Amino acid sequence: MPVFAPTVLADPLGVIVDLVTGIDPSLDAATVQKIVEATAGGRAKRRKLAQALLDKPALLVDGRSPAPRAVGDLLIALRRAGSSAVPAPICTECGKQLRTLQRRGEDWYCDVCGPIQEPCTGCGTVRRVHSRDRNGRPRCVACRPDSQDATDTVVGIVARIDPALPADVVTAAVIAAVSRPGQRQQLGWALQNRPDLLTGAGAEAPVPSVLRLIDLLCDAGSTKVVRPPCPPCGRVLALVKPRDGLRVCRNCIAKSRAEPCAGCGVIREAATRGEHGEPLCPRCLITDPANQEICLDSGRRRPVSIRTPDGPICPSCRTEPVLTCAICARTAPCAINQATSAPWCKACRQWWARCSRCDQVRAVRGGTRAQPSAPPAPDRNPVSGAAAQAVVWKASSAPGHAPVATSTPGCASSSTTAPGASGPS
Repeated sequence: MPVFAPTVLADPLGVIVDLVTGIDPSLDAATVQKIVEATAGGRAKRRKLAQALLDKPALLVDGRSPAPRAVGDLLIALRRAGSSAVPAPICTECGKQLRTLQRRGEDWYCDVCGPIQEPCTGCGTVRRVHSRDRNGRPRCVACRPDSQDATDTVVGIVARIDPALPADVVTAAVIAAVSRPGQRQQLGWALQNRPDLLTGAGAEAPVPSVLRLIDLLCDAGSTKVVRPPCPPCGRVLALVKPRDGLRVCRNCIAKSRAEPCAGCGVIREAATRGEHGEPLCPRCLITDPANQEICLDSGRRRPVSIRTPDGPICPSCRTEPVLTCAICARTAPCAINQATSAPWCKACRQWWARCSRCDQVRAVRGGTRAQPSAPPAPDRNPVSGAAAQAVVWKASSAPGHAPVATSTPGCASSSTTAPGASGPS
């Protein structure tokens, strides 16, 4: 993590506004503030932008890189706002003033100098790469590889796996999964080499469009196309990152990156790094006084939970809207369940019960009081027998709910109100 000046840590927005208005007094502070908020939305990005301008004030005079991308975006936005004193970004090679920019590292380029040129495999001319062939070799615009429509190729492969799917449904899924013809060609090549990617081996997909296509085909009703499980944990959920040649879920990626936090010692994925590269966990990041702000309601310096148009709100002062909980049907302050996009109250967020789908005692994430559901966990040992009933009886006594007893393992029912106890009020 770069070393920030104390003024940058305390008020990066004010530092940027002061530097810009010092170069162009015709711009009022409110206008510059709105531009900075639009081009550098987060606190971390604003700090990097402010420190870059503080370290190299000449950026606001000559517009020459190297500099972070956010500086170039700020210069372009200021020019569009009517500033004549602030320069446009300058191309590193040809010196052209830029209205949009490309970059390599922290150097800015125009659309002519930016793209890397390579010898074309077809004609040998060193030109801009238009596309790449099946083996990844560059082709210029005159020598682009000729092939049949990749959409038809993919439709044919899917038809051999699941003939029940209509061709027009598969075509729509292919176009929705991949919008660009070149990327559709890569999808076609991947499925030609490995048709089994559609039947359970999707974690080995060389391009992420294969996974998007699998999801769309399953949603369309395919019974032959299979969503792949995460290789390390075996759960069927979104595979978002490649690791060791396989695509794995976000949780497994976090576990693979876990290391002891330099602040508290807990072993977790680092949220950021200190001045000397030491890892810091998310808790140490948000509890660092430098990252806390004055709460609009309490007036205390606290971690920021949400930002309103008037200012930041801390977790203690944040209020939840009063909605009808999708699980217990009570009207109460509710958050939005990220798994179901439906409201759920605090009591249901703390409720454990036997899942109506997998018959395991888990934290409830959906369903209803009569039929609770939880995300599957095939790699965990379920609690059963008397221990399960004791766990559920204790955990289901969340604030606002009566204790809930469960049936014995193997029964279809998942939970019933305990004798002599009333349901949620």
